[in-house]
Amino acid sequence: MGSVRIPLQPTLRQILESEALSESRLIFGEDFLDREVSQVVGSLYGGQKDGTLAVVRVENLVGQQAFEVQNLAGLVLIEPPGSALATTGKSSAAKTQVGLNLDLEHVVKLCTEASTPLLILQGFGEPQEVAAEIRASYLSEVKKASTRLHTHLIRVLIEEGLSGLVDRLAEMVERPVAVESADFKILAAQNMSSTPLNQQRTLTEEVAEELQRELREPSDPSVPELLVEPVRIGRRLVAPIVLEGAVVGYISILVRPTDNDALLTEYLRPAAVAAMVDFSQRRRDFSATYMTHASLLKDLLSGETLATSDQEQLERYFGFDIRDGFLVFAVKITPDEAAKAWASTDEYQALVEMEGANVAVVPFDAGEKKTWHDLAEELKASVTKVSAEAKVQIGAGRLARTILDLYDSYGEARQALITGSMMHGESEFLISYSDLGIKRILYLMSDHPELERFYEEHLAPLEAYDVEWETDLVPTLRVYLEHGANLNSAAKALFIHRHTMRYRLEQIADILKVDIDSQEVLLNLQFSFQIKDMKGIDKS
Repeated sequence: MGSVRIPLQPTLRQILESEALSESRLIFGEDFLDREVSQVVGSLYGGQKDGTLAVVRVENLVGQQAFEVQNLAGLVLIEPPGSALATTGKSSAAKTQVGLNLDLEHVVKLCTEASTPLLILQGFGEPQEVAAEIRASYLSEVKKASTRLHTHLIRVLIEEGLSGLVDRLAEMVERPVAVESADFKILAAQNMSSTPLNQQRTLTEEVAEELQRELREPSDPSVPELLVEPVRIGRRLVAPIVLEGAVVGYISILVRPTDNDALLTEYLRPAAVAAMVDFSQRRRDFSATYMTHASLLKDLLSGETLATSDQEQLERYFGFDIRDGFLVFAVKITPDEAAKAWASTDEYQALVEMEGANVAVVPFDAGEKKTWHDLAEELKASVTKVSAEAKVQIGAGRLARTILDLYDSYGEARQALITGSMMHGESEFLISYSDLGIKRILYLMSDHPELERFYEEHLAPLEAYDVEWETDLVPTLRVYLEHGANLNSAAKALFIHRHTMRYRLEQIADILKVDIDSQEVLLNLQFSFQIKDMKGIDKS
């Protein structure tokens, strides 16, 4: 396919064919009508941007010898009806019959020297009103050009692929262009690198906020795909590529401070739509293969026995055979829309939905020296990147060193998630199975009435005393136990004197009728606090 230039800005010749200027008379500029019009304004002032079409009443130029026509796409003079404003050539003079004494020779000379077309239009309208009518024709032409551009870019994509689309867009805007995945991996580029790390967070936050706004209040409910407006980040103008309510990539143009962002946006929008076609096709191709392997992974996590060939296929597809190990995370995301949006990003390949949660199997490489908590934080960040308002709860299993360990690791991750939700309710948390301690055993009998009876016997009376007398003996006891029943250490942590600490411990012993120095009593109290935390008991 040869080089094609599709201007989004209509030419003056196209606008002259519209009804708004159908009765205008061209005084000068037949050879310059193919100049592109960037905007239509109802005044003549210094410093207009290139390609402006200015609309001015004749009387507004009376007595003015100096006005700027350089770089205009054209100048339209509004002549009052009934006047005899006319010229017979570029150098002739004309006088109005309404006493304005405007010498057009000077205007024609300025336009001739600047190669700026000059038109005369009869009418009583104010320049702003006439300009608005012309602007409507201008925008109509822009829309037609935009439609042609959409068609052209999609055809380029189909015939030449994503790289061809990027090359063609870069050629049109004469700027570097890049297409990246949602995690900022370059998919195709023309003289442009990926988004800098220090701009990635800003970009994802701004786009996520705009996307959520579109999800709540679509600007055009009839449009099946969301088209989030391009944003300016540093020296980049970036248009998100959105599929099924989730950002799957970005297409960017490298811009200069003096560039017209509005015009470049008109090129970015259809390019983003064309890129959606490519991403959609990629997803279909990926989905067919992924669904097969995701089903196998789900069977494996559920404890099903896989055939040797299926196991080998699964290992190769997800890279299980080249890793030091894997960590399994059970991830609960609210609201559901955020969970679906995150699952559709494909950022984590080994991701399946099981028992009301997303389960991610994340590669672990000893050389990277990352802990389970580091990887859990990365998981959480990937969710909030898609939806800033999402709440994330994550339970982690112990390291699975072989593919056959994944079943046990998933069970642990799910147990950690459930135990964490019992302890924290709807609040966010990151919990590892290996850090649950005694709660791993408590979880197994979480529904047994004996647990709550144990708590009622050993800790509930002290909580009731705190409520009745507005004391803080329960928090004091918790700190004391957390510091290994060390009186001095606990007093220091509470910022109280050791004698005050001893007095409080005596109060606690008296209320609970126990020997506070007994190891068995201390164990029972620690156990009671574990039950309280796990079951979310609050007596205050």
